[in-house]
Amino acid sequence: MQFFDIIIAGGGPAGMSAAAELSKDFKILILEKKKPGTTQTTWYSYEDRAVKYELEDAIAVRTKYIKFTAPTVEHFMKDECVVFDQQKVLEIWMERAKSNAAVVKHEAFIAYYHLGNEIVVETNSDKYRASLLIDSMGINSSILQKNKLVKRKDAWVIYGAKMSNVVLDNPLQLEYLPLNDEENTYIGIHPHNENETNIYAFKGQKNTYGNPKELKEKFERFINEFQPNAKQISILEGTIVSGTLKKYALDKVVFFGSSGMLNPDGCGMGFNEILMKHRAFADGIREVMKTKSLDEKSLQRVAYALKDPETINFQKIIGAFSLYFICSPGKWDGGVKWLNAMGEDSKYWMRNEMTLDWIKRANLKLNGVIPFKETYKMIPLKDFLFILGQYIRFKIKSKKSDFRNSA
Repeated sequence: MQFFDIIIAGGGPAGMSAAAELSKDFKILILEKKKPGTTQTTWYSYEDRAVKYELEDAIAVRTKYIKFTAPTVEHFMKDECVVFDQQKVLEIWMERAKSNAAVVKHEAFIAYYHLGNEIVVETNSDKYRASLLIDSMGINSSILQKNKLVKRKDAWVIYGAKMSNVVLDNPLQLEYLPLNDEENTYIGIHPHNENETNIYAFKGQKNTYGNPKELKEKFERFINEFQPNAKQISILEGTIVSGTLKKYALDKVVFFGSSGMLNPDGCGMGFNEILMKHRAFADGIREVMKTKSLDEKSLQRVAYALKDPETINFQKIIGAFSLYFICSPGKWDGGVKWLNAMGEDSKYWMRNEMTLDWIKRANLKLNGVIPFKETYKMIPLKDFLFILGQYIRFKIKSKKSDFRNSA
């Protein structure tokens, strides 16, 4: 059996970004059951991140803000936003990995087992040996399922298509608008160029991964009604999952990306979380490989280092509101009013770049825009008590120190 330092199962953004970094120092094998370097999702990010992570060549469209629309209110989140050509992003990372002698194989992960100080990975075609396995297979990871590691799961499910002949007031604008249905389904618009636009329906779901194809009918109805002359080029579908695991690593196995529940609650940031954290993850892996500390405890420390407790707590609050807004008469009105109350600071929520001071302000303003009597009606008691506890904590802290705009 051929030996590799690290085997990465999954060639999506998590697996390819990790491979691009780790292949600089280690012999890497990437396994992808679908055609490597392809995806059915759509991604936006920010100009500074495109520059920082050297992805300028993958930028499809630049725009100055994200427009959020609710039934009675709008918010223009000002930022230097970019929509990526998602295929080019994966191609860039894959070529960087290959230039460092990484091997990419179109094979499906089947199972693994320990053999002495190594790990053996079986695919539908062969077997390979390695010191470490990185699971980037996403929410359907067979390792997660076999070991029953998922403790909690929520998701944003997405279904849509890349379309041509789309007629919009602003054809190059990143936008989210509501269908105003009972399930609080939204439409996302990611312009790809002047002639092509990624359009998709999406909704938040609690305690389930959901099924993107459940949104197919709503998406097609929207297109037929509002863009009757649009033509479908290719399908877009996927799931942005958030939740918690019982363990974020096993002996010689560590989870990264969706399989590691990297996406925060209340914010569909799956790709951006990977983009921001793949280098820190690679640094953590380099350290444990150097010291040969590939036990479960050491690998869990690498995974935990990617999670900030204060940010996680705040995102839990946003997640609780996000998934229960459908119970309120105005649906997303409260959320968009909160974004307006935050003003230009609102962008740090979508960026997931939040200082403790920002979280204090955001928490207090959220509960100012949506009174507790309304929160109590919308949100189950367990979540409400958590939100109330956080509000009291920040209220006390706000009296002890001045707020600083340090975001």
